[in-house]
Amino acid sequence: MNCRFRGKDSLCMGKYKGFACIQTQCAYFAEAQKCEYHEATGCYCRKYGRFGCVGKDSCASLADYLDAVAAEADS
Repeated sequence: MNCRFRGKDSLCMGKYKGFACIQTQCAYFAEAQKCEYHEATGCYCRKYGRFGCVGKDSCASLADYLDAVAAEADS
Protein backbone atom coordinates (compact mmCIF):
# COMPACT_ATOMS: atom_id res chain seq x y z
CA MET A 1 0.00 0.00 0.00
CA ASN A 2 1.24 3.48 -0.87
CA CYS A 3 0.55 6.23 1.63
CA ARG A 4 1.80 9.79 1.81
CA PHE A 5 2.18 9.42 5.58
CA ARG A 6 4.43 6.36 5.37
CA GLY A 7 8.08 7.22 5.97
CA LYS A 8 11.14 5.58 4.47
CA ASP A 9 11.42 3.32 7.50
CA SER A 10 7.71 2.28 7.18
CA LEU A 11 6.81 4.35 10.24
CA CYS A 12 3.70 6.49 10.16
CA MET A 13 4.21 10.23 9.92
CA GLY A 14 0.47 11.02 10.13
CA LYS A 15 -2.25 10.11 12.61
CA TYR A 16 -0.22 7.27 14.16
CA LYS A 17 3.11 9.12 14.12
CA GLY A 18 6.05 7.02 15.23
CA PHE A 19 4.27 3.68 14.98
CA ALA A 20 4.64 1.08 12.24
CA CYS A 21 2.21 1.35 9.34
CA ILE A 22 -0.97 -0.63 10.00
CA GLN A 23 -2.03 -0.39 6.35
CA THR A 24 -5.68 -1.32 5.78
CA GLN A 25 -6.53 -0.97 9.49
CA CYS A 26 -5.63 2.72 9.37
CA ALA A 27 -8.51 5.18 9.84
CA TYR A 28 -7.09 7.33 7.02
CA PHE A 29 -7.09 4.38 4.62
CA ALA A 30 -10.64 3.40 5.58
CA GLU A 31 -11.89 6.97 5.02
CA ALA A 32 -10.17 7.22 1.65
CA GLN A 33 -11.77 3.98 0.48
CA LYS A 34 -15.23 5.56 0.85
CA CYS A 35 -14.47 8.08 -1.90
CA GLU A 36 -15.13 7.27 -5.54
CA TYR A 37 -12.30 9.62 -6.59
CA HIS A 38 -9.61 7.96 -4.44
CA GLU A 39 -7.02 6.10 -6.50
CA ALA A 40 -6.77 2.55 -5.13
CA THR A 41 -3.07 2.22 -5.97
CA GLY A 42 -2.00 5.13 -3.82
CA CYS A 43 -2.95 8.38 -2.17
CA TYR A 44 -4.17 10.23 -5.27
CA CYS A 45 -7.35 12.21 -5.80
CA ARG A 46 -8.72 11.84 -9.32
CA LYS A 47 -11.26 14.62 -8.73
CA TYR A 48 -8.63 17.33 -8.28
CA GLY A 49 -5.65 15.57 -9.86
CA ARG A 50 -3.53 15.89 -6.73
CA PHE A 51 -1.82 13.60 -4.28
CA GLY A 52 -3.56 13.41 -0.94
CA CYS A 53 -7.10 12.50 0.03
CA VAL A 54 -8.68 14.81 2.61
CA GLY A 55 -11.90 12.84 3.04
CA LYS A 56 -15.31 13.34 1.49
CA ASP A 57 -16.34 15.98 4.04
CA SER A 58 -13.57 18.32 2.87
CA CYS A 59 -13.69 18.09 -0.90
CA ALA A 60 -16.95 19.68 -2.03
CA SER A 61 -14.92 22.36 -3.83
CA LEU A 62 -11.29 22.91 -4.72
CA ALA A 63 -11.13 25.69 -2.11
CA ASP A 64 -12.39 23.28 0.59
CA TYR A 65 -9.85 20.68 -0.54
CA LEU A 66 -6.94 23.15 -0.44
CA ASP A 67 -8.05 24.50 2.97
CA ALA A 68 -8.07 20.94 4.36
CA VAL A 69 -4.60 20.25 2.91
CA ALA A 70 -3.27 23.49 4.45
CA ALA A 71 -4.84 22.73 7.84
CA GLU A 72 -3.34 19.25 7.79
CA ALA A 73 0.09 20.66 6.96
CA ASP A 74 -0.15 23.11 9.89
CA SER A 75 -0.92 20.36 12.39
